[in-house]
Amino acid sequence: MSNALALLNNYGGDSSDEEVPGPKVSTKRTFKEDEDCNYSKKRLPVPQQFLQSKSLEHQDDPSLHAGRVRSFAHERGNWATFVHIPYEAQCGVVELFSHIEETVPKHLELKIADDFHISLTKTVILKYHWISAFVKSLQENLKHFRKFFILFDSVKVYCNEERTRTFLGIQIRSGRDTLVKMVETLDICLKEYDLPTFYKDPSFHMSIAWCVGDVEKELQNYLPQINDKLEQLMEIHSQDNWYIYVDYLLCKTGNKYFQFVLS
Repeated sequence: MSNALALLNNYGGDSSDEEVPGPKVSTKRTFKEDEDCNYSKKRLPVPQQFLQSKSLEHQDDPSLHAGRVRSFAHERGNWATFVHIPYEAQCGVVELFSHIEETVPKHLELKIADDFHISLTKTVILKYHWISAFVKSLQENLKHFRKFFILFDSVKVYCNEERTRTFLGIQIRSGRDTLVKMVETLDICLKEYDLPTFYKDPSFHMSIAWCVGDVEKELQNYLPQINDKLEQLMEIHSQDNWYIYVDYLLCKTGNKYFQFVLS
């Protein structure tokens, strides 16, 4: 790829209402007659339900997204953004989740992760008009990083800052030095926009399962069984299941993905 920055995907989502005209789209009037009309125009009354709807604010409904609670309120023009390393699910990881599902009590309602990845930033709020400059800053600062490998290690329990969700994640046992340097670089980009930086002394991991609420202590009880199973699966399945060859990073902002290819 000649350009390290590539727009991968664009699909419908909460932020899609901020579209701007394309380069060939004119927002000027098409017909000159619009300017020359001298007859009086009567405005039709606005239906009452539309007048009422203007005063309504967006209400977050956790039931629409598996009970998850937003870390920040939805607001027009705000794009949830984070940088991460993607991982394409392999048989070994899927089988590990199946074992976890059988081991952990049903009342916890454990769910498989929506997508597998290793986060390199927190999820931050990016204003729509910042996106282009922010992505260019990422491109410029990440261009010197080289491709590398990440090897998986054992499973650990994590909880988010708000203590509203608990996760089971696979820790890493190689590649940490490079990840730390990447985080330091990304923190510089975030500080340019007064955005929160990543965790100090981060525990890099790939979340594979989650549930609503703070059940960290309860899940800790099942780690020995889960890690015993992980060791068995590492013997059964090829090593391709247990590492990531990192040749690019992704930045997800709203409903868009930007790719940064490593050298």
